[in-house]
Amino acid sequence: MRSYHLLVATAALVAASPAPQSFDAPENVVNDVPQGPKMGVVSEVGAYNQKKALSVAADAGSKPAAAQAAKRDIEARSPTFGWWNWFNSGTAQTYNKPQPQQYGNNPTPSPNPVYGGGAQPTPPPPAGGNPPPSGPSPTQPPTPGNALPTPGESSTNLAPSSCTPVDWVNTWSFTADPACATQIEVGTYCGFINPLDPCAAQPNAYGPPTVPDTVDAFKNNPVYHKMATSAQTPSGWDKAFTDLSASVSGSGYLGYFELTSYDPLTCAKKCDETDTCTGFNVFVERDPKWNPEQCSCKEADSVARFKCTLWGQDVTKESATNDGQYQAGFEVVIVASNGYNKQNYVPPPPPSCSKPQSCGHHLINQQPYCIGQTTIPGPFDPSLCAAYAQKQNQVNRQKGWLAQWMSIFGFSKSGCVQFQAAYLEKNGVGFGTHCRLYTKKFTPAQANLDISINTQNKWGCQKSFIFDLDVNANFNWGR
Repeated sequence: MRSYHLLVATAALVAASPAPQSFDAPENVVNDVPQGPKMGVVSEVGAYNQKKALSVAADAGSKPAAAQAAKRDIEARSPTFGWWNWFNSGTAQTYNKPQPQQYGNNPTPSPNPVYGGGAQPTPPPPAGGNPPPSGPSPTQPPTPGNALPTPGESSTNLAPSSCTPVDWVNTWSFTADPACATQIEVGTYCGFINPLDPCAAQPNAYGPPTVPDTVDAFKNNPVYHKMATSAQTPSGWDKAFTDLSASVSGSGYLGYFELTSYDPLTCAKKCDETDTCTGFNVFVERDPKWNPEQCSCKEADSVARFKCTLWGQDVTKESATNDGQYQAGFEVVIVASNGYNKQNYVPPPPPSCSKPQSCGHHLINQQPYCIGQTTIPGPFDPSLCAAYAQKQNQVNRQKGWLAQWMSIFGFSKSGCVQFQAAYLEKNGVGFGTHCRLYTKKFTPAQANLDISINTQNKWGCQKSFIFDLDVNANFNWGR
């Protein structure tokens, strides 16, 4: 009787095991990761929540799975599986029919903190001051690679004293802080400026001003364009584009910094210091001098900001889709946008994994040996695939009695010995890390699937690597 139950359980495992098609486009994956920096913040680090992404990846491997090659082998050796096929004959799917793939996690969608989105109260802005309101002229650049603002002084971007909040009540919880010795003034908390308040001074900017202060004059300011065209490309980097009027967007967003000059070297150093960063974007942005939201003075003066955004995706001309927006009637404009990518990028191996082998822009299409696949929105991060693979192996080992029984029939295909980590793009913009788990080791020469052909170029593969892994390793790291 016990043998009967073991066989039925084995059949259930085989019936439930996922098997990917050549490429199942992750159209239904909820992509709620940031697509770029929030408005009104001076810097943003930790935009990518790797711990959360690792948890999502591990969840994808939380159920037993087996490869299709093993299913067919067991069917040929055991009459029990013929019974299982008959039992399922009245259903829409049988034991050896490829199952629909689930990609990543499917939480309830939430608003994306994309360009133009709001932000929570931020710490005091960095020091500095706006240049005197003269005609466009280049500023003296700081020491290359050291163009970050120095904290200390308060913002000098004050609105005229005649500007007042409109239909606004200060409801921030910290306004009741007993540490504040005096009555809190609009636009401040305990003496520090909150840039989200109406009419509040915005953080200091370091770009030369445009005169006259109009959108067209800003767009055509030759000083900004010369900065972009004359900027030196840092060593070890390739320039992707020069002097565009839009900045990069995508799911590979990692963080943002403001600079005191147009300095790609400083931005490159920030990228080198950030995990999973493979590219960066430097540009000049026209922003309001004070917050025009619910402010009686709608026609805010402008400032020019040097911005640096970091990316875990290919920085390309096609991904430069953010060409500005409106902030309470003030037109935010982007100019002098340069993009850069690391040369010869090779990701570091995750725990218990081999050094990666590049597959270029192709996927391995070996359905019979694939345990499963998943796609997780965000930057390119092969450690997600390692977590998925190791968790899947761990779950399969926990069914040890089942694996022993299946080995009687020659079934040893439930262990992942290699995974592929690829970065997908959608319509030219970074989307997420795509993982495939294999019970057999393949070579880069066997990666011959070009997903752009089957999807009419809607989907593409920016980069792809295979990793061998210890089949006995557990996912017990990165949490």
